Amino acid sequence: MAEPTSMFDLVKTLSEIPGPTGQEDLVHQWCADRWSRVAEEVVVTAVGNVVARVGGQGPNLIVLGHGDELALMVTSISDNGLLRVWPAGRDTRGRPALRYVPINQPVLVMADDGPTDGQLVYASGHVISTADQKDHFEWADWFVDLGYTSRERVVNLGIRPGTRIVLNPPTRRLGDAIMGKAMDNRAALAIATSAAERADVAKLRHTLWVGSTIQEENGLLGASSIPDMADFGFAINLDVGLCGDVPGTKPETHPAKLGGGPILVHQDASVHYSHRMTMALAAAAAERAIPVQHAVFQNYGSDGAELIRRGIETVLLTMPTRYTHSPNEMVTEPELVQCVDIILAYLERDPLPPRWEAGS
Repeated sequence: MAEPTSMFDLVKTLSEIPGPTGQEDLVHQWCADRWSRVAEEVVVTAVGNVVARVGGQGPNLIVLGHGDELALMVTSISDNGLLRVWPAGRDTRGRPALRYVPINQPVLVMADDGPTDGQLVYASGHVISTADQKDHFEWADWFVDLGYTSRERVVNLGIRPGTRIVLNPPTRRLGDAIMGKAMDNRAALAIATSAAERADVAKLRHTLWVGSTIQEENGLLGASSIPDMADFGFAINLDVGLCGDVPGTKPETHPAKLGGGPILVHQDASVHYSHRMTMALAAAAAERAIPVQHAVFQNYGSDGAELIRRGIETVLLTMPTRYTHSPNEMVTEPELVQCVDIILAYLERDPLPPRWEAGS
Protein backbone atom coordinates (compact mmCIF):
# COMPACT_ATOMS: atom_id res chain seq x y z
CA MET A 1 0.00 0.00 0.00
CA ALA A 2 1.52 3.29 -1.13
CA GLU A 3 1.62 6.49 0.89
CA PRO A 4 -1.53 8.38 -0.14
CA THR A 5 -1.23 11.64 -2.05
CA SER A 6 -3.59 14.43 -1.01
CA MET A 7 -6.80 14.33 -2.98
CA PHE A 8 -6.47 17.99 -3.96
CA ASP A 9 -3.01 17.35 -5.44
CA LEU A 10 -4.33 14.40 -7.45
CA VAL A 11 -7.29 16.39 -8.75
CA LYS A 12 -5.20 19.42 -9.65
CA THR A 13 -2.60 17.34 -11.47
CA LEU A 14 -5.13 15.28 -13.41
CA SER A 15 -7.52 18.10 -14.27
CA GLU A 16 -4.76 20.28 -15.70
CA ILE A 17 -3.50 17.59 -18.10
CA PRO A 18 -5.03 18.28 -21.53
CA GLY A 19 -7.12 15.32 -22.68
CA PRO A 20 -9.69 16.24 -25.32
CA THR A 21 -12.05 13.61 -26.65
CA GLY A 22 -10.13 11.49 -29.12
CA GLN A 23 -6.74 12.61 -27.79
CA GLU A 24 -6.62 11.28 -24.23
CA ASP A 25 -3.02 10.03 -24.51
CA LEU A 26 -1.40 12.38 -21.99
CA VAL A 27 -3.99 11.60 -19.32
CA HIS A 28 -3.76 7.86 -19.85
CA GLN A 29 0.03 7.93 -19.92
CA TRP A 30 -0.09 9.59 -16.50
CA CYS A 31 -2.51 6.90 -15.29
CA ALA A 32 -0.38 4.08 -16.64
CA ASP A 33 2.78 5.47 -15.04
CA ARG A 34 1.12 6.19 -11.70
CA TRP A 35 -0.86 2.97 -11.47
CA SER A 36 2.20 0.88 -12.33
CA ARG A 37 3.60 1.77 -8.89
CA VAL A 38 0.92 -0.31 -7.15
CA ALA A 39 -0.55 -2.58 -9.83
CA GLU A 40 0.36 -6.13 -10.75
CA GLU A 41 -0.36 -5.36 -14.41
CA VAL A 42 -1.09 -2.27 -16.50
CA VAL A 43 -2.39 -2.39 -20.07
CA VAL A 44 -3.02 0.40 -22.56
CA THR A 45 -5.26 -0.99 -25.27
CA ALA A 46 -5.07 -0.46 -29.01
CA VAL A 47 -7.75 2.24 -28.88
CA GLY A 48 -6.16 3.96 -25.87
CA ASN A 49 -8.14 2.73 -22.86
CA VAL A 50 -5.96 2.03 -19.81
CA VAL A 51 -6.65 -0.64 -17.18
CA ALA A 52 -4.60 -1.88 -14.22
CA ARG A 53 -4.98 -4.96 -12.01
CA VAL A 54 -4.22 -3.93 -8.44
CA GLY A 55 -4.86 -7.29 -6.80
CA GLY A 56 -6.95 -9.06 -4.18
CA GLN A 57 -8.84 -12.33 -3.97
CA GLY A 58 -12.25 -12.83 -5.52
CA PRO A 59 -14.23 -11.85 -8.60
CA ASN A 60 -12.83 -9.13 -10.84
CA LEU A 61 -14.24 -5.68 -10.11
CA ILE A 62 -13.21 -2.59 -12.06
CA VAL A 63 -13.42 0.97 -10.75
CA LEU A 64 -13.80 2.97 -13.94
CA GLY A 65 -13.60 6.62 -14.96
CA HIS A 66 -13.02 8.30 -18.30
CA GLY A 67 -10.04 10.31 -19.46
CA ASP A 68 -11.54 12.67 -22.02
CA GLU A 69 -12.90 16.14 -21.45
CA LEU A 70 -15.19 18.33 -23.51
CA ALA A 71 -13.26 20.06 -26.27
CA LEU A 72 -13.51 22.14 -29.41
CA MET A 73 -11.89 21.56 -32.80
CA VAL A 74 -10.43 23.95 -35.32
CA THR A 75 -12.54 24.13 -38.48
CA SER A 76 -10.58 26.84 -40.30
CA ILE A 77 -7.95 29.54 -39.82
CA SER A 78 -8.61 33.10 -40.96
CA ASP A 79 -6.07 35.19 -42.86
CA ASN A 80 -5.30 37.12 -39.66
CA GLY A 81 -4.69 33.96 -37.61
CA LEU A 82 -7.99 33.46 -35.79
CA LEU A 83 -9.21 29.90 -35.25
CA ARG A 84 -12.83 29.12 -36.07
CA VAL A 85 -14.14 26.30 -33.91
CA TRP A 86 -16.70 23.52 -33.69
CA PRO A 87 -17.50 21.04 -30.87
CA ALA A 88 -15.34 17.93 -30.71
CA GLY A 89 -18.32 15.87 -29.54
CA ARG A 90 -21.84 15.34 -30.78
CA ASP A 91 -23.88 18.44 -31.58
CA THR A 92 -27.62 17.97 -31.97
CA ARG A 93 -28.57 21.66 -31.86
CA GLY A 94 -26.31 23.16 -34.50
CA ARG A 95 -25.31 25.91 -32.07
CA PRO A 96 -23.92 26.13 -28.53
CA ALA A 97 -26.33 25.00 -25.84
CA LEU A 98 -26.97 27.19 -22.83
CA ARG A 99 -25.48 24.47 -20.63
CA TYR A 100 -22.10 24.79 -22.41
CA VAL A 101 -20.88 28.39 -22.58
CA PRO A 102 -17.09 28.43 -21.98
CA ILE A 103 -16.57 31.76 -23.72
CA ASN A 104 -13.84 34.20 -22.58
CA GLN A 105 -11.73 31.40 -21.11
CA PRO A 106 -8.02 30.63 -21.60
CA VAL A 107 -7.47 27.57 -23.78
CA LEU A 108 -4.74 25.19 -24.88
CA VAL A 109 -4.56 24.47 -28.60
CA MET A 110 -3.13 20.99 -29.13
CA ALA A 111 -0.74 21.96 -31.92
CA ASP A 112 1.68 19.49 -33.48
CA ASP A 113 4.61 21.42 -32.02
CA GLY A 114 3.13 21.29 -28.52
CA PRO A 115 0.21 22.87 -26.64
CA THR A 116 -0.17 26.56 -27.44
CA ASP A 117 -1.94 29.14 -25.27
CA GLY A 118 -4.94 30.98 -26.65
CA GLN A 119 -8.18 32.65 -25.61
CA LEU A 120 -11.71 31.61 -26.58
CA VAL A 121 -13.46 34.88 -27.44
CA TYR A 122 -16.15 36.59 -29.51
CA ALA A 123 -16.63 40.03 -30.99
CA SER A 124 -17.74 42.17 -28.08
CA GLY A 125 -17.97 45.62 -26.58
CA HIS A 126 -18.03 48.75 -28.70
CA VAL A 127 -17.76 46.97 -32.06
CA ILE A 128 -21.18 45.36 -31.57
CA SER A 129 -24.16 47.58 -32.26
CA THR A 130 -27.59 47.13 -30.70
CA ALA A 131 -28.90 46.01 -34.07
CA ASP A 132 -26.32 43.19 -34.20
CA GLN A 133 -27.15 41.71 -30.79
CA LYS A 134 -28.47 38.12 -30.73
CA ASP A 135 -30.55 36.06 -28.35
CA HIS A 136 -28.07 33.18 -28.48
CA PHE A 137 -24.62 32.29 -29.80
CA GLU A 138 -23.92 30.50 -33.07
CA TRP A 139 -20.76 28.45 -33.41
CA ALA A 140 -19.58 30.99 -35.96
CA ASP A 141 -19.58 33.64 -33.19
CA TRP A 142 -16.78 31.91 -31.26
CA PHE A 143 -13.12 31.86 -32.22
CA VAL A 144 -9.71 31.42 -30.61
CA ASP A 145 -7.22 34.27 -30.66
CA LEU A 146 -3.56 33.25 -30.28
CA GLY A 147 -2.30 36.82 -30.33
CA TYR A 148 -0.93 36.61 -33.88
CA THR A 149 -2.07 38.60 -36.90
CA SER A 150 -1.22 36.22 -39.73
CA ARG A 151 -2.40 32.78 -40.78
CA GLU A 152 1.17 31.74 -41.60
CA ARG A 153 2.36 32.20 -38.01
CA VAL A 154 -0.43 29.96 -36.75
CA VAL A 155 -0.04 27.26 -39.39
CA ASN A 156 3.69 27.08 -38.67
CA LEU A 157 2.85 26.01 -35.11
CA GLY A 158 1.26 22.84 -36.50
CA ILE A 159 -2.35 23.99 -36.23
CA ARG A 160 -4.88 22.95 -38.86
CA PRO A 161 -8.54 21.97 -39.20
CA GLY A 162 -9.03 19.08 -36.78
CA THR A 163 -6.64 20.40 -34.13
CA ARG A 164 -8.29 20.04 -30.73
CA ILE A 165 -8.71 22.78 -28.16
CA VAL A 166 -9.29 22.40 -24.40
CA LEU A 167 -10.12 24.95 -21.75
CA ASN A 168 -7.21 25.91 -19.53
CA PRO A 169 -8.19 27.70 -16.30
CA PRO A 170 -6.17 26.76 -13.19
CA THR A 171 -7.59 24.30 -10.68
CA ARG A 172 -7.81 26.00 -7.30
CA ARG A 173 -9.32 25.83 -3.87
CA LEU A 174 -12.33 28.07 -3.46
CA GLY A 175 -13.62 28.17 0.09
CA ASP A 176 -14.31 24.57 1.08
CA ALA A 177 -14.39 23.39 -2.54
CA ILE A 178 -12.13 22.60 -5.50
CA MET A 179 -12.95 24.44 -8.74
CA GLY A 180 -11.61 24.01 -12.25
CA LYS A 181 -12.18 22.37 -15.61
CA ALA A 182 -12.43 18.65 -16.31
CA MET A 183 -13.63 17.52 -12.88
CA ASP A 184 -15.69 15.50 -15.37
CA ASN A 185 -13.98 13.15 -15.19
CA ARG A 186 -10.51 13.69 -13.71
CA ALA A 187 -11.94 13.88 -10.18
CA ALA A 188 -13.12 10.33 -10.82
CA LEU A 189 -9.62 9.29 -11.90
CA ALA A 190 -8.28 10.84 -8.71
CA ILE A 191 -10.72 8.64 -6.76
CA ALA A 192 -9.68 5.53 -8.71
CA THR A 193 -6.00 6.35 -8.20
CA SER A 194 -6.45 6.92 -4.48
CA ALA A 195 -8.40 3.67 -4.15
CA ALA A 196 -5.60 1.75 -5.86
CA GLU A 197 -2.96 3.37 -3.66
CA ARG A 198 -4.83 2.96 -0.39
CA ALA A 199 -6.08 -0.59 -0.98
CA ASP A 200 -4.76 -3.30 1.32
CA VAL A 201 -4.96 -6.17 -1.14
CA ALA A 202 -4.71 -8.74 1.66
CA LYS A 203 -8.13 -7.58 2.87
CA LEU A 204 -9.85 -7.40 -0.50
CA ARG A 205 -12.53 -9.99 -1.24
CA HIS A 206 -12.60 -8.87 -4.85
CA THR A 207 -9.78 -8.56 -7.35
CA LEU A 208 -9.51 -4.81 -7.81
CA TRP A 209 -8.91 -3.26 -11.20
CA VAL A 210 -8.91 0.44 -12.05
CA GLY A 211 -9.41 1.87 -15.51
CA SER A 212 -10.09 4.85 -17.71
CA THR A 213 -11.79 5.03 -21.08
CA ILE A 214 -11.55 7.15 -24.19
CA GLN A 215 -14.37 9.09 -25.83
CA GLU A 216 -16.98 8.89 -23.08
CA GLU A 217 -18.12 12.35 -24.11
CA ASN A 218 -18.60 11.07 -27.67
CA GLY A 219 -21.06 8.24 -27.18
CA LEU A 220 -19.34 6.04 -24.54
CA LEU A 221 -17.15 4.54 -27.26
CA GLY A 222 -14.18 3.44 -25.17
CA ALA A 223 -16.26 1.63 -22.55
CA SER A 224 -17.66 -0.78 -25.11
CA SER A 225 -14.35 -2.69 -25.24
CA ILE A 226 -13.47 -2.65 -21.52
CA PRO A 227 -15.15 -6.06 -20.97
CA ASP A 228 -12.70 -7.59 -23.45
CA MET A 229 -9.80 -6.92 -21.05
CA ALA A 230 -10.81 -9.39 -18.34
CA ASP A 231 -13.73 -11.40 -17.01
CA PHE A 232 -15.20 -8.56 -14.99
CA GLY A 233 -18.07 -9.62 -12.77
CA PHE A 234 -18.69 -6.18 -11.34
CA ALA A 235 -17.98 -2.52 -12.02
CA ILE A 236 -18.15 0.66 -9.99
CA ASN A 237 -18.46 3.40 -12.56
CA LEU A 238 -17.40 6.86 -11.38
CA ASP A 239 -18.64 10.17 -12.70
CA VAL A 240 -19.81 13.61 -11.68
CA GLY A 241 -23.04 13.87 -9.69
CA LEU A 242 -25.66 16.51 -10.40
CA CYS A 243 -26.61 19.04 -7.70
CA GLY A 244 -29.80 21.08 -7.59
CA ASP A 245 -28.67 23.47 -4.88
CA VAL A 246 -28.00 26.61 -6.95
CA PRO A 247 -30.32 29.16 -8.62
CA GLY A 248 -31.66 28.09 -11.98
CA THR A 249 -31.90 24.40 -11.06
CA LYS A 250 -34.85 22.32 -9.92
CA PRO A 251 -34.26 20.72 -6.51
CA GLU A 252 -37.36 18.57 -6.99
CA THR A 253 -35.65 16.79 -9.91
CA HIS A 254 -32.07 17.15 -8.64
CA PRO A 255 -32.29 16.94 -4.84
CA ALA A 256 -28.61 16.15 -4.23
CA LYS A 257 -26.45 18.87 -2.68
CA LEU A 258 -22.78 19.72 -2.57
CA GLY A 259 -21.57 18.62 0.84
CA GLY A 260 -24.31 16.03 1.31
CA GLY A 261 -22.12 13.01 0.64
CA PRO A 262 -21.41 10.81 -2.41
CA ILE A 263 -24.38 10.15 -4.68
CA LEU A 264 -25.60 6.67 -5.62
CA VAL A 265 -27.47 6.83 -8.92
CA HIS A 266 -30.29 4.38 -9.52
CA GLN A 267 -31.19 5.42 -13.08
CA ASP A 268 -30.14 7.89 -15.74
CA ALA A 269 -31.36 8.68 -19.24
CA SER A 270 -30.05 5.44 -20.71
CA VAL A 271 -29.92 2.69 -18.09
CA HIS A 272 -31.00 1.37 -14.70
CA TYR A 273 -28.03 0.48 -12.50
CA SER A 274 -27.83 -2.70 -10.42
CA HIS A 275 -30.25 -2.25 -7.53
CA ARG A 276 -28.70 -4.88 -5.30
CA MET A 277 -25.20 -3.56 -5.89
CA THR A 278 -26.32 0.02 -5.27
CA MET A 279 -27.87 -0.97 -1.96
CA ALA A 280 -24.78 -3.00 -1.02
CA LEU A 281 -22.64 0.12 -1.51
CA ALA A 282 -25.11 2.06 0.63
CA ALA A 283 -24.79 -0.59 3.33
CA ALA A 284 -20.98 -0.46 3.14
CA ALA A 285 -21.15 3.31 3.54
CA ALA A 286 -23.48 3.01 6.53
CA GLU A 287 -21.07 0.62 8.23
CA ARG A 288 -18.41 3.35 8.06
CA ALA A 289 -20.86 6.14 8.99
CA ILE A 290 -20.41 7.76 5.56
CA PRO A 291 -23.42 9.79 4.39
CA VAL A 292 -24.75 9.04 0.92
CA GLN A 293 -27.38 10.62 -1.28
CA HIS A 294 -29.65 8.71 -3.67
CA ALA A 295 -30.64 10.14 -7.03
CA VAL A 296 -32.15 9.62 -10.46
CA PHE A 297 -30.46 11.69 -13.19
CA GLN A 298 -32.12 13.12 -16.28
CA ASN A 299 -30.22 14.47 -19.33
CA TYR A 300 -27.28 12.30 -18.26
CA GLY A 301 -25.46 9.15 -19.26
CA SER A 302 -22.31 7.30 -18.26
CA ASP A 303 -19.97 4.52 -19.34
CA GLY A 304 -21.98 2.25 -17.05
CA ALA A 305 -24.58 1.80 -19.79
CA GLU A 306 -22.01 0.16 -22.08
CA LEU A 307 -20.71 -2.06 -19.27
CA ILE A 308 -24.22 -3.31 -18.51
CA ARG A 309 -24.87 -3.81 -22.22
CA ARG A 310 -21.79 -6.06 -22.29
CA GLY A 311 -22.92 -8.10 -19.28
CA ILE A 312 -21.12 -6.51 -16.31
CA GLU A 313 -23.15 -5.80 -13.18
CA THR A 314 -22.59 -2.10 -12.61
CA VAL A 315 -23.28 0.61 -10.08
CA LEU A 316 -22.84 4.36 -10.60
CA LEU A 317 -21.09 6.19 -7.76
CA THR A 318 -20.76 9.95 -8.24
CA MET A 319 -19.21 12.89 -6.44
CA PRO A 320 -21.52 15.90 -5.99
CA THR A 321 -20.56 18.48 -8.61
CA ARG A 322 -21.80 21.97 -9.30
CA TYR A 323 -21.61 23.61 -12.75
CA THR A 324 -20.93 20.46 -14.80
CA HIS A 325 -19.76 20.90 -18.41
CA SER A 326 -18.30 24.31 -17.60
CA PRO A 327 -14.84 25.73 -16.84
CA ASN A 328 -15.98 26.11 -13.23
CA GLU A 329 -16.83 22.58 -12.17
CA MET A 330 -16.88 22.38 -8.38
CA VAL A 331 -16.35 19.38 -6.09
CA THR A 332 -15.31 18.97 -2.46
CA GLU A 333 -12.25 17.12 -1.23
CA PRO A 334 -14.06 15.35 1.65
CA GLU A 335 -16.64 13.86 -0.70
CA LEU A 336 -13.94 12.59 -3.06
CA VAL A 337 -12.25 10.90 -0.10
CA GLN A 338 -15.60 9.49 1.02
CA CYS A 339 -16.03 7.90 -2.42
CA VAL A 340 -12.70 6.13 -1.91
CA ASP A 341 -13.74 5.05 1.58
CA ILE A 342 -16.99 3.55 0.26
CA ILE A 343 -15.19 1.68 -2.52
CA LEU A 344 -12.64 0.17 -0.15
CA ALA A 345 -15.33 -0.75 2.39
CA TYR A 346 -17.31 -2.49 -0.35
CA LEU A 347 -14.26 -4.38 -1.64
CA GLU A 348 -13.68 -5.83 1.84
CA ARG A 349 -17.22 -7.24 2.00
CA ASP A 350 -18.20 -10.66 0.68
CA PRO A 351 -18.96 -10.47 -3.06
CA LEU A 352 -22.57 -10.51 -4.11
CA PRO A 353 -23.70 -14.07 -4.80
CA PRO A 354 -24.78 -15.28 -8.24
CA ARG A 355 -28.35 -14.28 -9.01
CA TRP A 356 -29.31 -17.92 -9.51
CA GLU A 357 -27.57 -21.24 -9.12
CA ALA A 358 -28.76 -24.48 -10.70
CA GLY A 359 -30.42 -26.73 -8.12
CA SER A 360 -30.89 -23.97 -5.57
